[in-house]
Amino acid sequence: MKAGYFITGTDTSVGKTIVSAAILRGFIKKGLKIGAMKPFETGCLNKDGILLPSDGMFLRDMAEMNDSLELVTPIKFETPASPLVASRLEDIEIDMDRIFKIFETLKKKYDYLLVEGVGGLMVPITQGKRKKTKSFYFVRDLIKDMDLEAIVVCRPTLGTINHTLLTVEALNNKKIPIKGFIINYSNLIKDDISEKTNLDILREILDIPFLGTMPYLTELNKDKIGETALKNIDFESLIK
Repeated sequence: MKAGYFITGTDTSVGKTIVSAAILRGFIKKGLKIGAMKPFETGCLNKDGILLPSDGMFLRDMAEMNDSLELVTPIKFETPASPLVASRLEDIEIDMDRIFKIFETLKKKYDYLLVEGVGGLMVPITQGKRKKTKSFYFVRDLIKDMDLEAIVVCRPTLGTINHTLLTVEALNNKKIPIKGFIINYSNLIKDDISEKTNLDILREILDIPFLGTMPYLTELNKDKIGETALKNIDFESLIK
């Protein structure tokens, strides 16, 4: 693996999956071999006893992977909650060793690997399973243990300055390298002073690279996502 990135967000529903898909399609349009992994997905559709991870399925399609869903999204829950809560409610133990074995397998197969998190940095995954302690294990710990650079996805709307700065501070506290941040428009642009000024303020305050802005998309097909990504994301910084 030449490089790996962990896509995290300032909160849930900020568009991590769309940004992940955009990066995947951009790499593929440049002729590069990139794989995707979403280790945990909650809120999965239960179809005849089989859990269908919509995000994992979408990423696998966008990356044009022939790997099974068990590799792309190995841990699935029907409960729409954090992995910790979902695992307790469904009485299923999370096997972190399995996650890391699959991660190592995908690293060997692809030149670039994109891992998408669940929610934000401090979403709890499990308790005392990885290091045999009673301490909680968060998404931030997963990034650290995978030794990946983080890409922060944030929304353009009111509140994003606070959320983005807190996310960056939490990454810095763990000494996790940050590749940069991307603004994602999950909705149409509003005539809002926050949306007009937030990016400039974030670029002024933060000492990490701004990697681009993903506009609101009405079409989520491969060509549209890829073309939009190449126009709006700094792939020169991402490709090593």
